[in-house]
Amino acid sequence: MNAYFLTIDLGTTNVKLLTWNTTGEIIERNQFPVTLTYPLPGGVEFDPNALLSTLKEKLTQLKYRPRGIGITNQRETTIVWDESGKLVYPAIVWQDRRTARWCTENRDKTEFLYRKTGLMLDPYFSLSKLVWILNNVSCKKPVYFGTLDTYVLWKLTGGKSYYTEYTNASRTMMFNIYTLEWDQDIIREFSLQDVIFPAVVPSTYHFGEFPLGAHAYSPVQAVLGDQQASFLGQGCFTPGVMKNTYGTGCFLMANCGRAYPKQSRKLLTTLASFEDDRKPVYALEGCAFSAGVLMEWLQALGFYQDPHETEKLAREAKKFDDLLLIPAFWGLGVPYWDPYARGALFGLTPNVGKKEIVYAALEAVALESTDIMKSMEQVVPETKEMNVDGGMSRNQYLMQLQADLSGKAIRVFPEVEATSLGVFYLMAASHGLLKRDFIEAKRQKGTVFTPAVAEEERKRHLEKWQRGIERVRGWSSHEKTL
Repeated sequence: MNAYFLTIDLGTTNVKLLTWNTTGEIIERNQFPVTLTYPLPGGVEFDPNALLSTLKEKLTQLKYRPRGIGITNQRETTIVWDESGKLVYPAIVWQDRRTARWCTENRDKTEFLYRKTGLMLDPYFSLSKLVWILNNVSCKKPVYFGTLDTYVLWKLTGGKSYYTEYTNASRTMMFNIYTLEWDQDIIREFSLQDVIFPAVVPSTYHFGEFPLGAHAYSPVQAVLGDQQASFLGQGCFTPGVMKNTYGTGCFLMANCGRAYPKQSRKLLTTLASFEDDRKPVYALEGCAFSAGVLMEWLQALGFYQDPHETEKLAREAKKFDDLLLIPAFWGLGVPYWDPYARGALFGLTPNVGKKEIVYAALEAVALESTDIMKSMEQVVPETKEMNVDGGMSRNQYLMQLQADLSGKAIRVFPEVEATSLGVFYLMAASHGLLKRDFIEAKRQKGTVFTPAVAEEERKRHLEKWQRGIERVRGWSSHEKTL
């Protein structure tokens, strides 16, 4: 009897539904966009109920009834609803910067929060978004809090399932990654006693059942944060292995094993996964908030029609030493943690055209990733190879540029859907259908790009990047919020 598994990737700009057979082949694909709104400078929201409405419809159209369903999701995005299930406010997306001033005003809590959560005080995480909703939106208490995985589980099970799992919880800045529980000191410190928090369980668990139409249901058997899912999907099973996902932003992770890693006060410490004996695996994480979104912006401006054109445009571009794009649309993450930074284009002359700006955008993505890699190497042993995935990893020009600027071999994972693959693998392995060699065999088939420039040229690019970073820091500190 054939068995099928469905993965639902709740991404920032689209939702993907993939059906897998037991040998790891995708036999059905579907997706739909997420409509983001920008209510104020630096603000990013969406309507989770609109997402759910379309998701329900897609679930009824599946050709194959899944044996199990797995969810992977954008992580820090924050949703609040009341006891009746009514949404209190739209979902505030992880990219949102409206709480920058609040974070600045609470700067003295940085060490307190970092020691418990492994996270830097920044608008990126759920804590400040939750506080903002409670302070600015009139609502009946108590309220329920959840990241997107929790809200989808709640709504599609009719309020029967109120769960999250460890990797998502570890990104909220309210979960203690030492004690593995919601931290009561943080709850008291920020007056969150009227908030109900979901039960936190391992990533493989019976999370409830989703309706598929015609009185059919399938169990949700796995939930995993998107970056942890791609980490697993790329086979980062052993300490020291690193990955970078080129998605809406760039997200680098390094496996630190079961030992809580040395903290750098620049990088994040997060829960990567739980092993069979339910002991946590820790990882260091670095993030750059603008990568794929930068290329989508250029496409919307008419610089090109198809993303595949960017390779040709970049190859044909004139290379100007002073041309630099800093893609800080929503501030700077690792290692700067500046929510007030904004994007900028330096070195403009009449000789700069569309081709040159496309090249500068690809160079910026490679430079911001290299910056994070160098921060990681101050804490974990230097590696000669980086595993990569995500849509932009298919851009061969970018991958060679990444190898040249980082000085590392770049191994491109052959499966485009590495994030969904990680959730599928988690489910299939829990059923005894797959082992780690399945992932490793895929990884070994990846294309490898090796550095091809002199160290002097690499340094020149990195020095230019640092000059640009210093000029954009603190730029929008005057911005007003709602």
